Amino acid sequence: MKVKLTEKQKMALLVTGITAAVYVSLKYILPLVVPFLLAYWVALLVRPASRWLHKKLWLKEGVWASLLVTALTALLCVGVYYLGKLFLEQLFLAARRLPVYIRYLCGWLDELCCHCDDCFGLERGTSLDFLYTQSRRVMEQAGGQAGAYVMGNSMGILKWVVKGGAIFAIVTIGSVLMVSSMERIRRYRSTSVFRQEIATITGCLSKIGKAFFRTQILIMGLTCLICSVGLYFLGNPYAVLLGVLIGLLDALPVFGTGTVFMPWILVSVFLGNFIYAAGLAVIYVLCYFLREVLEARLMGGHMGIAPLEMLMSIYIGLALFGVSGFILGPFAFMVIRELVGLYKEKR
Repeated sequence: MKVKLTEKQKMALLVTGITAAVYVSLKYILPLVVPFLLAYWVALLVRPASRWLHKKLWLKEGVWASLLVTALTALLCVGVYYLGKLFLEQLFLAARRLPVYIRYLCGWLDELCCHCDDCFGLERGTSLDFLYTQSRRVMEQAGGQAGAYVMGNSMGILKWVVKGGAIFAIVTIGSVLMVSSMERIRRYRSTSVFRQEIATITGCLSKIGKAFFRTQILIMGLTCLICSVGLYFLGNPYAVLLGVLIGLLDALPVFGTGTVFMPWILVSVFLGNFIYAAGLAVIYVLCYFLREVLEARLMGGHMGIAPLEMLMSIYIGLALFGVSGFILGPFAFMVIRELVGLYKEKR
């Protein structure tokens, strides 16, 4: 006997099937095609210039694409070189001044431990001796474990380096090849059986990419401004530099302003600088709510997602995909919504 499904059951099966297909695609297929997506975006970036140079100077478009991609690669390598050099210079400077910091830290610990001894009625030096003993033991254990970790994971690190180099080569070579094949790719997209699905997915990618970068640049700029102004009024001589660094750190998915402000606030409280700690706390709270509010509103507004739906999609994406779910969650929601609407119209 043939069972006839109701409209609600058909819609539930449609949504479930599309959701499962999108999850499997993002979880298992997307990592395999990421290098080629990056190559396609690089090709889109250099193609207008290569076409213009081809019309003006009559060389093949592929030749100009190769030169432009080579120039971009060289510019990227130069930028990484100078940033790495600046980082190493600052690291060596901090290493040379490390004895000064250690003496300052030891003096602060001595004062703090003496205060603890007086509070708990202990003999002077008891807390300090306990702290030094435990610190020495922890450092010895950490040193042994660090050596074992490096030796045990050296091959894994080497594999990641080789894999990164291979991905970089694929993106570089693939972008040049895609510039020459761009018209053929577009013809395939327009004549493919899945042209509507491809158009839906690429449209979602374009929307979320523009919304994400626009939102992150705005939030990063406002965070830099709030941190710089706040630290300036607190009397910090490096207000602008620290504000820019904190704003850049806040743009990273894993980190945030809390990685800087929370330890800074605790140290200020321990040193007795309660007003300074309160000022840092105000700056941190402002930056935190700025990101929480604007991220959901701006990204959702640009992509046509309500703030609550945006927040839910980000949370579910983080739970399913990890850190990358910050982008993949809203993208999956948009793709599911658009594909469901597309197949619903077809029916």
